[in-house]
Amino acid sequence: MGVTAKNRRRIQYKGQNFVWWVAPNDDDCDRIYLNIVSADKSIVLACPIGDESFSVISKGRYFQGEKTSGCWEYHKIPLDSPLMYVTPKDVAQIIAWAVL
Repeated sequence: MGVTAKNRRRIQYKGQNFVWWVAPNDDDCDRIYLNIVSADKSIVLACPIGDESFSVISKGRYFQGEKTSGCWEYHKIPLDSPLMYVTPKDVAQIIAWAVL
């Protein structure tokens, strides 16, 4: 079963479809997250907005071409500044880094 794209943005990277949106996380309602999910749900990313941690949470089955442990994994994002607002270019950069 695919990811719902209703009221969410779509982006394509190397022929693979992704859906992204910005919203509060159910697990951490005080913070806003950029959520990126591949159509087959193999790549699931959550990135805090306005946080200086420069991290992304990988919740999917694959990250940078490697199979993950199945648990949430935290990775440092190679960005120059924290995400204060999100553009499609930012999303494309994060996807390119996460997919390799």
